[in-house]
Amino acid sequence: MKKYLNPFEPEASVGPLKSSPIVKRCCLNPLLTASAVPFPCNLAFNAGTAKYHGSYYMAFRYDRFRGNDSAEGILDSGTGLAESEDGLHWTAHDKPCVFHWKGQELGWVNDARLTVLEDRLYLSFCFNSLHGERPGFAVWKGGDDFEVVYLGIPAQRNLMLCPYKINGKYWRLERPVILPVAAPKPQYCIWASYSTDLIHWGESELLLGVEDVPFATFKIGAAAPPVETEKGYVLFFHAVDNDPDREITYPDGSKWCSRYTCGAVLLDKNDPFQLLAMTPKPLLVPEADYETGNMELFWRENVIFPCGAIMEEGNIIRLYYGAGDYSTCMAEINLDDLWGEMIPYSRKSRSATVTLSDMWAGRYGRRDECI
Repeated sequence: MKKYLNPFEPEASVGPLKSSPIVKRCCLNPLLTASAVPFPCNLAFNAGTAKYHGSYYMAFRYDRFRGNDSAEGILDSGTGLAESEDGLHWTAHDKPCVFHWKGQELGWVNDARLTVLEDRLYLSFCFNSLHGERPGFAVWKGGDDFEVVYLGIPAQRNLMLCPYKINGKYWRLERPVILPVAAPKPQYCIWASYSTDLIHWGESELLLGVEDVPFATFKIGAAAPPVETEKGYVLFFHAVDNDPDREITYPDGSKWCSRYTCGAVLLDKNDPFQLLAMTPKPLLVPEADYETGNMELFWRENVIFPCGAIMEEGNIIRLYYGAGDYSTCMAEINLDDLWGEMIPYSRKSRSATVTLSDMWAGRYGRRDECI
C-alpha cells in the first residue's frame, strides 16, 4: 500500500538549534522593559522600529496583568511609543498610543511594525476585537496619535506595509490563519498583496509556506518590513516549531512547547514572489538569559520575535526583537556575512494552487512508499 507523506505534517521534531555566529547581540540587552515605561504595564516587547527624520522610533507592545499577577491573565494590551537618538537608549512616551478610526478609538492594538513610506511614518498592527484579529495600519499624526488608514477582516496578524513601491504599486506582507484541506490543524504562512491607493488590496499570493522552512513545524510570519539591498529585499521572518519534550506548565495551568526563532529570505526587487535565497538554518535562537530560562519572569519561554530591521552605516543591520514576550532587545548582522549564510532557494510551489490530487500524485512535497 502506498503512503503519501503530507508536506504539512512534520515527520519529527526539529531538534536542537543554535544562533548563527554572525549575529551579535547588543551588550545593552534588554533595551526596553516595562520598568522603563512611565504608564502602568507588566510587559514591553515586540517593538516595530524605524529611523525617521534622523531619530529612531519604537512602537512597542505593552500588556498589563490583572492585579499585576501573570497567573490572573492579561487585563489589557496596546501600543506605546519610544524615541531614541542612537537606537540604543530609549525614552518611552508618558502615555499609550491612541488609534483613531471613524470617530472612535481602537483598543487592544498591538504587535506593531513601523514603515517609512513617502516621507510618512506608518504603523501596521493587529486589532484584537471580539470578532477576531483584524489587521490594519495607521499614519502617525504626531505625539501619541495615529489615524487608521486601513482596517481589514479577520483573521490576520503580522501585517506590515512595505517601504518601497514595485512597478508603481504599494505592497504589503500578511499572515492569514488558514486551514489547508490536507492539514490536521491551522497553518500560518506569509502572503503578499498589491494596492494602488493603500485601501484596496489584491493580486494576493503565497510568498513563503511553512512547509518550505526546515526549522518550522506549523507557523511562520514576516518579522520586519523588508530591507533594500543591491541584491534584492532582505525579509526577516520568525519560525515556530513545537516539541512536546519542551512542554512546560505555567502557574495558570496553560502549557507551552513552542520555540520562536528567526531566519531570512532574499526577494527579487521586481517581483517579491520570486524568492532568490534563504537561510537554511535560523539566524537567531533563544539562548541568552533574557530570552529563555525564566518561566516566572517571561510571559512565554523560548521566544525570539523580530519586529524591526534598520540598515546602518557599514552595511550593518540592526534587528530589534521581542524576547520571552517580556522585553525588547537588539542584535546586529553584517550584510556581507548574511550573504554567506544564505543558499539559492526555490519553494515547493510557485503559488498556492496545489490540490490534493497533486499531492497524491507526488507532484508536491515528498512521496514515500511503504507496505
